[in-house]
Amino acid sequence: MSTTTLDFYWDLASLDEGKRLEAATGLISALCKFQSEKQRPAGTSQELAQTEEDLDRICAHDVSYAVKRLVKGLASPRDGARQGYSIALSELLSRIQCVSVKVVLDLLWKYTVATKSMKGSEQRDMRFGRIFGLMALLQSGIVSREGAATSVEMRKIVGELAAIGAKKSYLREIAYVTMASMVPMLGGFAGRDELITMFVGVGLDKGAIETPDELYLALQLRRQYPDYDWHSALPQWQGKHMFAEKNVSKLVGILCETSEENTALFSSWHPQLHIVWDEVFALYFDKARAKEVAHCQVMEFETLWETVVERGLFAAGASQFRRYWGFLLVERLLPYLSETTVPAMMSPNIVRALSDNISLAQKSALAKVSMRAAEKLVEICERNSKVGLAVLTHLLNQKSTIQAADGKQTSLRTMMASRIVAKLDGEAIVGYVKYLEDIFLQPGRTSGALEGVATAVSSDKSVERQRAWAIDQMVRVARFDQVSVSADVARSVVAFAVSHAAFVDPLASPPISGTTRDYCAAAVVSAVGDVGRGQGEAWATQAVAQ
Repeated sequence: MSTTTLDFYWDLASLDEGKRLEAATGLISALCKFQSEKQRPAGTSQELAQTEEDLDRICAHDVSYAVKRLVKGLASPRDGARQGYSIALSELLSRIQCVSVKVVLDLLWKYTVATKSMKGSEQRDMRFGRIFGLMALLQSGIVSREGAATSVEMRKIVGELAAIGAKKSYLREIAYVTMASMVPMLGGFAGRDELITMFVGVGLDKGAIETPDELYLALQLRRQYPDYDWHSALPQWQGKHMFAEKNVSKLVGILCETSEENTALFSSWHPQLHIVWDEVFALYFDKARAKEVAHCQVMEFETLWETVVERGLFAAGASQFRRYWGFLLVERLLPYLSETTVPAMMSPNIVRALSDNISLAQKSALAKVSMRAAEKLVEICERNSKVGLAVLTHLLNQKSTIQAADGKQTSLRTMMASRIVAKLDGEAIVGYVKYLEDIFLQPGRTSGALEGVATAVSSDKSVERQRAWAIDQMVRVARFDQVSVSADVARSVVAFAVSHAAFVDPLASPPISGTTRDYCAAAVVSAVGDVGRGQGEAWATQAVAQ
């Protein structure tokens, strides 16, 4: 054993990240040099070590020792040991070509076994060590190396990760993230479909899918291998995709992490959003996946948001933990916010939750995250006048939900409206009304659900909803008492609503339905009095005649 390599192991467990990386770099360089100096018989191909005996015979002595020590050190209770040892192990396996997946798994199972005789902390160290070892193995890339892994090893890894996740809920997410990292590797195996079937049976509980972890793995598999027979593999899910509208009730329970039938599934709470939301946002906002969304008839994002976030995480009586997740999702949506997204963003429950938790006097985590979300929203409104007007009209229309509890608290209305109004002028208001008219006339073409989002063809219900929203927005703008709205703008709004309640507009595509005409008529009746107040007795007559 070379004394030059022994010095590196201590610093691999250092709390100082720089020291860990320096030790790992020095160790790997020395081990690669030793292995290159080991001569193999001329004319023979590189052997793969399948057992510990093979490891000692084929590899340099320092390399064999390093593989064993690094695997064993993964279960060390020292604070930085798992990070340092897993990095070194992953890099060593990627550089040394003579180690098979089988021998690494054998060592991992040997040195990270949790027994009943151990203390709870020792069992935890063993489980973490095993997961870190499997992560290092997969990240090294040797699973994809020719001849280094078989379907037997793949089954062993998946079975162990699923078992760890089932036994300890706090390890479930990292176990399934590790499992999901194997998904792209399946295509390199001759029995690809058999391995996918194994993933569905073991990792997805035969397609039942009850947790966000299982949903994340299923989405990864579904995206990577669309040609697989998913209809048969997931019999409990309807439609061409798990995010088809028929499955929305299932998705609410999974994404809100609630279950009336099996409460033990979600017995622990975590302050960060589950990684499945990364895949959800990628599904809807990655333009490269537009064909997938259209072909699989995925539900509109607004439908998912309304059911999961508005009526789920922000439902009346929802716990502070659920609302905390809701505010994190509001923050995640903000970069994609457009004026047509505002109805979902500024829905009654979300506005109420923002108002209830925005007080600067409160120092709770919920108050801080809600204030942060509101601040980011206002910054977007200040940069984009159309978004600002859309937010302002919804904000002022929900007076009962945004009042401060007392004079000492910061009002959501005061904080947001004053800053948004400061950026508005007459030109911005005229432009916004013109934009709303365009949405009303051609909703499918003008108002792609979200900025950058991939959407299918709008349904009749969606078209009617967008037109109703456009009329509502125009009427609210005309009613503004926060900013100066010219009489011409107010008259044009009423005239537009009247004409589309009574006449056929050839520019409208698709044609305006009877339901939308009735909605326009009702909007005119409710708006004329308020809009015309103070503008003269003949104002309403002139507006209608126009």
